Amino acid sequence: MKVVYDSWKKLLSDCIIVMFVSGTIGIALKFITLFDKYVYFPSFPNIFDAIFLMSAVVFLAWKIKRG
Repeated sequence: MKVVYDSWKKLLSDCIIVMFVSGTIGIALKFITLFDKYVYFPSFPNIFDAIFLMSAVVFLAWKIKRG
C-alpha cells in the first residue's frame, strides 16, 4: 500500500513519530539486556538517553493532545 502525503510536513511528522517510538523501544531493550549484571553507567551517554526520552514524551503528548 502506498501512502501519499499532501505535504512534506506530514511526512516529516510521521518520520519523527517513527523515530521517537522506535528509539524509546530501543532504549528500553538496551536496559533489559543489562539485568543481573553489574554495569557502570557513565553520565555522558545517559544524559543523551534522558534528553531523547523527554523530547519523545513531549512531542508524542503534544501530538496526541493536538489530535
